[in-house]
Amino acid sequence: MTSTKTKTARRGRPPRSSQQAQDSRQRIIAAARALFAEEGYHGVSMRKIAARAECSPAALYQLFPGKRQLLLHIWNEIFVALIDALHQCYATALVEDRLETMCLLYIDFWLSRPDDYRAIFLIEDHPQADGDSYFVDSSGVQEGLQIFRRAIEDAQAHGALRAGDADEMQSVLLCGMQGVAMNLITIPEFPWGKPEVIRLATVRALLAGLR
Repeated sequence: MTSTKTKTARRGRPPRSSQQAQDSRQRIIAAARALFAEEGYHGVSMRKIAARAECSPAALYQLFPGKRQLLLHIWNEIFVALIDALHQCYATALVEDRLETMCLLYIDFWLSRPDDYRAIFLIEDHPQADGDSYFVDSSGVQEGLQIFRRAIEDAQAHGALRAGDADEMQSVLLCGMQGVAMNLITIPEFPWGKPEVIRLATVRALLAGLR
């Protein structure tokens, strides 16, 4: 008498492909970006994100252990895109136009991504545990934005800007550019005029003040 072995049927869903897993991750990130922009940090829960992304809370927690980790991931993605664009601009722009072109690019980046602007600058970062650091201290953003310092030093070397503290000048430019982006994005009902005129006039006024 011979015995036959039977295979036990596998229960449950089949394992997801790497592409399916990546698609799910991107849906989660897109859902979180939209919700953070719409409702702010405190108005969003992991369950809301899971519902918007059409995934289970368990699947969400497998990828991101908490809401702050997901927010920091989004912030990092956005700033990587910005800094990459600034570095490309630095490498391709003529030296005499470089700083102005980079400043305009910085403003245009946020004007073209108002939800990303809201998700970053309208949410205050709060480290939650001992050993946590602020995003601005641990993400490399400060180092990435030093590309403006290089452009300032180039302009100083060519006589387009006065001698002085390049770090201070960078801060002046960033504050001015942030003001343009913030006003045009968060107070659109005010009659600012044409954005392309406001951004160019502001950047040129800032640079004129540093000459």
